[in-house]
Amino acid sequence: MPSLKSSLGSSPYVSLDEVCSLLSMHTVKDELNQNVSTPIERQVFCSKISISRAEFSVAGQLNHKPQIVLLIDSDEYDYEKKLKFEDATYTAYRHFQRTDGYTEVYCEVRAGG
Repeated sequence: MPSLKSSLGSSPYVSLDEVCSLLSMHTVKDELNQNVSTPIERQVFCSKISISRAEFSVAGQLNHKPQIVLLIDSDEYDYEKKLKFEDATYTAYRHFQRTDGYTEVYCEVRAGG
């Protein structure tokens, strides 16, 4: 599918033309008073942006391996730690709320899920 975005760095408009799933856990008590967690997945529009050299450097010092940055509307993002994008599950290790109403979510793949 061709991308509708122009250069994100110079354009004041952002096209969220891709879809990712935000994963959260809903926990309830069962009849034995044990916690039972069920995953909740909701889809939002996003845009994949490139990772800067500075991010690779700083993240590496903190033992993170950045693999993807997703740009999500700040109103849609509720600080979920798990995301699915293009058949892979990522863990968000950092987020940055921009002044234009979008949040950059920095993600990595962690061993064991």
